[in-house]
Amino acid sequence: MVFTTADSAPLASTGVDPQRARHWNRTFLVMCLAFGVNHATVTTPIGYASSLLGNKVGNICNALLYASCMLSALFLGPIVGSFRGPKLGLLFGMSCYVIYVLCFAISLFFDKESTGQSTVAIIGAIIGGVGAGTLWTAQGAFFANTCQHLAEALGEEPASVTNRLASTFAIWYLGLEMAFKASFTALTQFGGMSNGTGFAVYAVLAFLATVCIAVGNDAPPMQTPARASFCGKALGALSMWTDPKIWLISGSNIAFGFSAAYLAGYINANWLQTAITKATGDAELAQNLIGFLGALICLIATISSKIFQCLNARFGSKIPVVALGSLCFIAIGVLSFIKAPHGEGPGGWGWGIVVFYLLQGMARGVYESTNKSVFADTYSGPKATGAFANAMLQNTASSTIGFLMGVANVDTYEAYPLLIFAALTVPMLVLAERIKGTEEARLQAQKV
Repeated sequence: MVFTTADSAPLASTGVDPQRARHWNRTFLVMCLAFGVNHATVTTPIGYASSLLGNKVGNICNALLYASCMLSALFLGPIVGSFRGPKLGLLFGMSCYVIYVLCFAISLFFDKESTGQSTVAIIGAIIGGVGAGTLWTAQGAFFANTCQHLAEALGEEPASVTNRLASTFAIWYLGLEMAFKASFTALTQFGGMSNGTGFAVYAVLAFLATVCIAVGNDAPPMQTPARASFCGKALGALSMWTDPKIWLISGSNIAFGFSAAYLAGYINANWLQTAITKATGDAELAQNLIGFLGALICLIATISSKIFQCLNARFGSKIPVVALGSLCFIAIGVLSFIKAPHGEGPGGWGWGIVVFYLLQGMARGVYESTNKSVFADTYSGPKATGAFANAMLQNTASSTIGFLMGVANVDTYEAYPLLIFAALTVPMLVLAERIKGTEEARLQAQKV
């Protein structure tokens, strides 16, 4: 039997609504493209900070970026996300990203490590961090809400939709980041463009992506959130801390945060140049390769995220893929303690140093796709904003600590927290799923 309503396409008895499904697929795709372009312009300067601004200033800027992001995700993100829908949070965060990239570009026209350069770069990093906390919280809510709408329109299980859309988002987001990082190296190394001019161009592209979000559709939650005071909204993410599941599914977030800081803050600044110089005899090539190596990480993550989507569906569980990501993080930490050859460690490996970037690419493929769908599966509806705010908090807090350890010159000790949380990721996730299953069974029993 088929019937129609006044404001929708024909509906089958199964509840499938193709027109509504096309709307939400299109809405999600626009968000993926605009978000991907905007965010790609930001991740590029993060990788160059320690080499272009100096190791100390670069690590300070990245630490401030992640610290302000952490606080923003915890307090500001839920407030902005509570107004109307997540689109406002996306607009605010992407606008701050434009300012960050522009400030980074301007700082490069000052003398290296001068007061002027440090001041402009630090101001931009703080603004970028404030925007990032709101942006990623809003993106998580947009993703979770879209999954709910699309699952209803297609008559599918929500877990199947979150798995598919997480992979779609990861492909566009990581693919665009890969393209932008590789393009920046091409523009500066082969096109003769200065670093400052290159980042100014990226700031313009970030602005155009923000305009696309402004004219696009929103993705409000299907269930109207309970009314809360201003303080209640600000503490929305904190209120979830009593739920053990929010911490038990945090392993991949925390491990990735430490790994990203370790790679950008320590490996890039210490081992990369020595290794590439040993392999090629060109001391300047390492800095020019940062963009390409970042693109390599994104390429591997982009390809692997699609493979992981298929594996999740085949296994009927996300745990095997999460375990693979954890093994990659563990390998990064373990390899850091190898002293061969001749006590040089990874700095003496020549092109072998690339193994760190290959492992990071695989691990990031898990983090950007499967890990996000784990959060969307665990928390949906009104809880999605607070859950993704906590996800951002977990990631940025660990990155902040990692960059501060870099400022303190603690060398490979940064690898210890990476190893610990990578090893704990799967056991914690298994426990979280058991708790969630018990809670769902209890709710079912109450309904009977």
